[in-house]
Amino acid sequence: MSNSNRNILIRTVATIAGDITIGVAVASACVWIIEAAALGLFLSFLLWLIGAIVSLALSQYVVHPALTVLLSDHKLDVAVDAFNLLSARITRFTRAAVQPA
Repeated sequence: MSNSNRNILIRTVATIAGDITIGVAVASACVWIIEAAALGLFLSFLLWLIGAIVSLALSQYVVHPALTVLLSDHKLDVAVDAFNLLSARITRFTRAAVQPA
């Protein structure tokens, strides 16, 4: 897998995870408000509608720009290289520890 494809995959997974997190957080807030305020059916529907719009707006204007800044190509390449180095050292250490002297 090339670096470009790897970075796109990492960003896609992070974006989906961020979108799901925002959606669950807004849905939890909506449920809490509906239960605490004992809203009727129509007001509950309006709250869910507003919650969906807020969730989409947070995703579009907060999550996506933040991930673009935090997961630049250079930062991802450095993180993957560091992880590869760490995993190689751990593998070497465990192989040395397992082999009898």
